[in-house]
Amino acid sequence: MASKEIVKKNSAAASPFVMFGTPITEIRDAVIANLGEGEMNAANFERIKIPAGGGTAWTVQGLDGEEIEKELAGIIVAWRDTRAYWSVPMEQSDGNMPPDCFSLDARTGAGKPGGDCHKCEFAKFGSDPKGEGQACKLVRQLFLLREENLLPEIVSLPPSSIKPARQYFMRLASKAVPCYSLITRIGLEKTKNAQGIVYSRAAFTSGGRLTPEQAARVKEYAAMLQPFLAAAPSAPTAKDVHHNEGEVI
Repeated sequence: MASKEIVKKNSAAASPFVMFGTPITEIRDAVIANLGEGEMNAANFERIKIPAGGGTAWTVQGLDGEEIEKELAGIIVAWRDTRAYWSVPMEQSDGNMPPDCFSLDARTGAGKPGGDCHKCEFAKFGSDPKGEGQACKLVRQLFLLREENLLPEIVSLPPSSIKPARQYFMRLASKAVPCYSLITRIGLEKTKNAQGIVYSRAAFTSGGRLTPEQAARVKEYAAMLQPFLAAAPSAPTAKDVHHNEGEVI
């Protein structure tokens, strides 16, 4: 059922995505005019986080304040796995502390202890003093472009939502469908871990394929964004990873 949904076609005769009606050069010029070429980076993007306590609605930032959405729908123009480690427990901080060590490719850490993430003791399961998970948290950042925006938002997936994300990406790969060539819908489901703690987990479905012309344009758009994403990388915050108690990935 899910695979059939992923490969269904979607007519683009009148796409609601404003990006398709705006020249790429115009988007870039607007970014530079408003933010400056040296100031535009991933740290400036709005973040969307999974709610605490098993919530089943997203909180997103609108022009007039926070808005509640039951589901996110957009195009994943880029993604990356990151890691972050804090030596101080979140309950002893305000959640905005920078990590002691972080990695923007989940391979090489910068900070203390730093080095090869695959060999790090804090990346081993069981290293989290509060459970069976990893002390160094794995977070997948999705750069999601929603239809009303010209810039993506970062959807931060904590460890408990990485498995369904990987399964969704695997289904796409098995059908030779790049993530930027379709609309992705991200819902929320309430579940609980082995200790009975209730938490929210992301659920992924397809919202329909883009046309080949649209997919090519998204690819061009992503290439335009890439220097900005790499200019000053954005590490996860403690609030991105520690509010959600499910650890299974």
